[in-house]
Amino acid sequence: MVTLNENQVELICERVFKNSLQDTDLQDSLLDHFCCFVESKMSEGFSFEESIKEASVSIAPNGVGEIEEELFFIIHFKTQLTMKRILYFSSFITAFTLSIYLLFKHLNLPYANTLLQIGNISLLFFVLPSLATLAFRNRTSLVMMDKIRLFIGLFAGSLISIGMIFKGLHFPYSSILFAVGCGIFACIFLPIFFYQLYQKSVRLA
Repeated sequence: MVTLNENQVELICERVFKNSLQDTDLQDSLLDHFCCFVESKMSEGFSFEESIKEASVSIAPNGVGEIEEELFFIIHFKTQLTMKRILYFSSFITAFTLSIYLLFKHLNLPYANTLLQIGNISLLFFVLPSLATLAFRNRTSLVMMDKIRLFIGLFAGSLISIGMIFKGLHFPYSSILFAVGCGIFACIFLPIFFYQLYQKSVRLA
């Protein structure tokens, strides 16, 4: 049975874990698994380089980061499921109340402003926090541009909803908050969002 020397173990560690995993226990376990696999292949007559390539394809074809994400999802499955239920239900309430608000406003029916406030409160206290929590939990799978876009979107959405709530309660600075939020959303968030959609469609074409 071939036994790897220290230099070979360090080389495996350097190649496989280019971007260190956050879970050090998982990284140690995967390194041990990789080393055992490589030793087994070298004992069959494969070279060190061939064994590393074979180990990468067999153990982590899409990178070790995917294994960490899947492990995180399994461990926090119930929490993730609860957060998604809150997100989708509150998003429905927000979209429903704001849609009915437009209808009531157009027909000059009573309680239109009440519906508007319910929609904005749902957006501010449930939808946006749920999005932020899910994004934080899945931050390892997000690239820097995704994180920037999410932050800008959450910030703009908060300003818009706070501005609308302030306006309904006749608090000061409501127009400024609303205008700044809309400006950030339209001039910064939307261009980034549609540019990323375009890039994704080009990659898939």
